[in-house]
Amino acid sequence: MTGAEVRDMCRRMGIYFDEDHPDHISEEKIQELYPPFMEYFLVDRPVNADGRRYIDIKELTIRIYSDTETAEEEQAVQTVLEEADLRWKRSCEYLDGVGLWAIIYRLEV
Repeated sequence: MTGAEVRDMCRRMGIYFDEDHPDHISEEKIQELYPPFMEYFLVDRPVNADGRRYIDIKELTIRIYSDTETAEEEQAVQTVLEEADLRWKRSCEYLDGVGLWAIIYRLEV
């Protein structure tokens, strides 16, 4: 999955993200935004063996920032991921510094 395809998929989720910098929301910007909003990270994880590159795997992490542990918008996120036939691992953590929950989806694309 390319960066453009991931960006398009995230648009369909209907949650605000900075299209110019989808992988970084500064603490100052977090304070200004009204939840929910999200950021995502797309990272290459190639599989190498015997000095050769065998397969390219991309890991996608989507972080939804919300004022509740389970955001209503999660259903939209999960629907888009299911439509793309993707499987994910979900977790969440409370961020004391900003007073928000980070709902995290990790998957390979």
